[in-house]
Amino acid sequence: MFVIPLIAAAVGAAFAVVVGRQYLKRRKPYQAIWALALGMFGVAAAFETAGQLAAWSDATYKGYYLFGGLLNVGWLGIGSLLLLVSPRAGRVAVIVMALISLISVVAVLAAHTNPALLKAQVPARGAIDVPGALPLITNLGGSLLLVGGAAWSAWKAARANAPRNRVLGLAILAAGAFVVAGGHSYAQSKGVYLAQPLSEAVGIVAMFVGFLVIEARRELAPAKPRTA
Repeated sequence: MFVIPLIAAAVGAAFAVVVGRQYLKRRKPYQAIWALALGMFGVAAAFETAGQLAAWSDATYKGYYLFGGLLNVGWLGIGSLLLLVSPRAGRVAVIVMALISLISVVAVLAAHTNPALLKAQVPARGAIDVPGALPLITNLGGSLLLVGGAAWSAWKAARANAPRNRVLGLAILAAGAFVVAGGHSYAQSKGVYLAQPLSEAVGIVAMFVGFLVIEARRELAPAKPRTA
């Protein structure tokens, strides 16, 4: 099982690097936020890999829960929100999410984990006593912004007769985000916890593919004719 989160960690890290390099060239705020969030995804998956490979500990589960269960989806949603609102509203959203992140860090550090539940390969709900409102705010809100933002952008691109690669890429990215969010919700609500790392891996791969399709050039620029 540890191979699945290992794949998610590698893809998440590669995705973060690509978006981070794009930010250094274009200086778009949403790119910096997405790079940060994708880096958190990769870190969470790395903690998950360690937990499944060498048995969960208090430290590995808290790291996984903080970056994966609380922070990365919320920040991905904020990145999507920056594409849809004014810069001023975007700054307010970033400040609010930063405060929520600080509260999350304090809550996780102060929380207690359940040693009995940590014996499972994928710990069940209740493995950590963080207040339930925190994951509800960050995951539900972030998922709605991420999936809804990507779907809305895909619809707008299709209506505007945008290049096919952009429409297709946005659709794939939205589907990948839905797989991550939907898989997590299904695992928690149905108790099928092994679905969680699988949906994370499949979802992040789909999101990365969608991003690469968006960025792909449809055709090479024609070469300049040589002069005599």
